[in-house]
Amino acid sequence: MKRLIYLALSLALLFACTSCVGKAAVLPAEAVPTAAQPPEPEEVPEEEPPAPPEPEEPYVRVIDPAKPMVALTFDDGPDTACSDQILDILEEHHALATLFEVGRNVAACPEPVGRMVELGCEVGSHSNAHKDLSKLRKSSLLRDLDTADEAFVLAGAPAPLLVRPPYGAVNKTVKPATGRAMVTWTVDTEDWRSRDAQKVIDYVQSYGALDGEIILMHSIYESTVEAVRVLVPWLQEQGYQLVTVTELMAYYYGELPQPDHFYGYTY
Repeated sequence: MKRLIYLALSLALLFACTSCVGKAAVLPAEAVPTAAQPPEPEEVPEEEPPAPPEPEEPYVRVIDPAKPMVALTFDDGPDTACSDQILDILEEHHALATLFEVGRNVAACPEPVGRMVELGCEVGSHSNAHKDLSKLRKSSLLRDLDTADEAFVLAGAPAPLLVRPPYGAVNKTVKPATGRAMVTWTVDTEDWRSRDAQKVIDYVQSYGALDGEIILMHSIYESTVEAVRVLVPWLQEQGYQLVTVTELMAYYYGELPQPDHFYGYTY
């Protein structure tokens, strides 16, 4: 009898332990520890793209006859290095000039001539071979100028009406018998002689009143390029409009250049 009682108690105790172990092994889902989860990333609002810049107003060039004006002129080009640098300066400052180019140089280096025309600069002839025109017979003189004209047309410029005779040399044939207007200058910087930018700058800045003047330089020297880099903005700061020779004649002197006329050192 006692054995039966002990057996019953042992079985009851065994079932009770088994029940506890089973309950301890099964935990509710919310009680099971889990790995730490990264925080949800915050939503960043998309930035609006910047507004496009306002388009610049196109520059409109206007000549005021009541304001001072001066004509910058350049001889002996075009030059592969210097011509474009001078045109860069003129374009940056909305300025124009007259460039008297040598025909054989135009044939060898035509690109700057097309750009001169696009910018609105005036392209004149400085003969074809830079000879003293006053020493040529009329037939040779006309042949030289016609050959230069062909080079200008091929480079994209009209055949020039204006001619600056090399060395400023003219005679009774050159002045009235070419079908073109002969134009010299009124202010000679002698940049070809000094090859010194500061001397050219000093000469122009100390000249005095420049209203109505035609300034001579040469577009084949780096020293002239450096002088132009200073003189163009300086002239504008002094109130001068930088115009072409034809514009100067029209607005300042009240006439247009005429064929077979000579416009000399005092105009």
